[in-house]
Amino acid sequence: MILDLELKQLDGKIMSEKSVYNPSKEVKDVTEMVMNHFDVGYSIMNQPYDEFNNMTLIERQGVDQRKWNNFRPERDDNPDTNWRSNAIRPITRNKVISIAAHLTARLLYPVIKAQNDQDEEDKDAAQVMELMVKWSLQQANYDRTFLNAVIAALVNPAVIVHEEFQNVIRTIRERNEKGEMTTVEMIDELYSGFQMNLVPCNELFIGNAYENNIQKQPFLVKRKVMDFSEACGKYGEVENFKKYVKAGLQVMMNAENYEFYEEYDDELEERLVEEITYYNRPMDLQLVFINGVIMTDTDEPNPRLDKRYPFAKGGFEPIDEGKFFYYFSLVRKMKPDSDIIDTMYNMVIDGTFLQLMPPMALFGDDKIDASIVMPGMVTSLDAETKLQPINTGGNLNAGLGVLQKMEESVDESSQSPRQAGQSGTGQKTAFEIGQLEKNARIGLGLSGKMIGFLVKDLGELIVSDDIQYLTVADVAELTSGEEMLKYRKLLIDGSEIGEAKDTEISFDTNLPEEMTDEQEIQEGFGIIEEEGGMDGKKEIYKVNPELFRQLKYKVVVTTEMIEEPSDNVKRALNLEVYDRAIASPLANQETLFKDLLLGSYPETKNDADKYMKKPEDMEAMLAGQQEPQQGGKGNNVVASTANAERQVI
Repeated sequence: MILDLELKQLDGKIMSEKSVYNPSKEVKDVTEMVMNHFDVGYSIMNQPYDEFNNMTLIERQGVDQRKWNNFRPERDDNPDTNWRSNAIRPITRNKVISIAAHLTARLLYPVIKAQNDQDEEDKDAAQVMELMVKWSLQQANYDRTFLNAVIAALVNPAVIVHEEFQNVIRTIRERNEKGEMTTVEMIDELYSGFQMNLVPCNELFIGNAYENNIQKQPFLVKRKVMDFSEACGKYGEVENFKKYVKAGLQVMMNAENYEFYEEYDDELEERLVEEITYYNRPMDLQLVFINGVIMTDTDEPNPRLDKRYPFAKGGFEPIDEGKFFYYFSLVRKMKPDSDIIDTMYNMVIDGTFLQLMPPMALFGDDKIDASIVMPGMVTSLDAETKLQPINTGGNLNAGLGVLQKMEESVDESSQSPRQAGQSGTGQKTAFEIGQLEKNARIGLGLSGKMIGFLVKDLGELIVSDDIQYLTVADVAELTSGEEMLKYRKLLIDGSEIGEAKDTEISFDTNLPEEMTDEQEIQEGFGIIEEEGGMDGKKEIYKVNPELFRQLKYKVVVTTEMIEEPSDNVKRALNLEVYDRAIASPLANQETLFKDLLLGSYPETKNDADKYMKKPEDMEAMLAGQQEPQQGGKGNNVVASTANAERQVI
């Protein structure tokens, strides 16, 4: 049992001692294959590439990460030069945040198409699957993952999302009615269900650097370092884990004699273990090793129904015509200009220091140091002593001009202020504001498509998992102690997925494959009644899971990033309508005032009544407006408006 496991500490650093782990020849053969493929992936990861400007993947990612994090080098220890500025302009970080904000302004969901074996479209099934996908994504904290994935795509050579469905059982302790401590098995909600997380580029080893499609890689090796207690939760019931896995101790195989040796790993310390997950699609294998000890069968197949790798990959811009596995990040694209900006920025700062406090030249025998260069200080000097500033000949305007040009170059490489939605000075009409936002979306078209491809690949993984895990029955225990098969019932909160109503999806194998028109009408009225009538706040879908699984599903992602008008656009449109309608004799002035004027601002939207005159005040005002008309010459617009106001009141 997991609770019986104790953390196996090391009595000291053990180096290359023979291990008691001595598996079968079949295990040794598959371990050797995984070791060889791991070496290939390690070589690919640490090989310089022209695509990375003659850097390795590790070096490229490190340089970009430091730029994104505004890495500031330490000052020089030389007292003659450590006065110089080493400030960093946060241009790169600001641009990444701005573009990420635009790309994530609307949560991008996959659109599902469905068709039967006759290649006929089934819109109802597609709607149900789309709702199921949204529900599954929400269970996996998709909103947070989507935000992190977009930032990772802008910063790193690639963004890799790992998606899988897990059912993890943990053992807990609780007291029974007699006060005795007992152990109970339960589902670990934290690690169970739909799981989605980002995999750093340096933790996924690939088999071919010039195959862009991750699903066509000959093999993948995912490396993860985790705490020993976390490993216990996942593999504590595995016999090999109980016997051979120790924190901080690697079990290495010597390929020459097929013997295993224990070796202390400095990187793992004494509370960590290394999880290696090996994926091989052509051989249909998914193997797990903990500190070199296998946790699965040697022929363990990929548990996925579609036999795909459980990864989706994307990036900011392609490096070539789509061959290289990795991408050109936004941070890398801006780095040359950003480096020059930082250099010029520091030079301008240094030049300003020199102009405000110029270096001095001393002529004469007297000794003058910084202690006498103080306001109000009186110092006696020899008549021949002279102190005059040294003209450094700096031209700050030239430096500022270069800074401006380089910042314009950065805007061209990333996003201009207008594309970022910055309209500049002056009041803008609704049309102008709408055009600014439209231009901002067009400017993000390519990067939006790249993110769309990532979401599409992720959607295909989710669709397969939904068919595999949500449309099958689970074994449920009745109160009588008997067991029965029970299908899931999905309750979807519409507010969480952008739908107007809540949704209930119920799977029922008793539904007939075909219905007469009368049966469909009768079933439809029954569902409407369950929904609470035509005005109900819930939609119910009843699905035959067996027929539902037989359909073919296609994932489509619209990358045009069509958004609803922003609050700024809506406000500008409301005010334009108000300005034109207020003078019309046919307009309802009170409604215009409350809805279009006061309703356009959050501060007054909910308290519109307190800004309105009382009915008796309105009557007196309208009566006063009508009196001049009795003289024979009046204002028709005011009169008509007054009559309209009286009708409303």
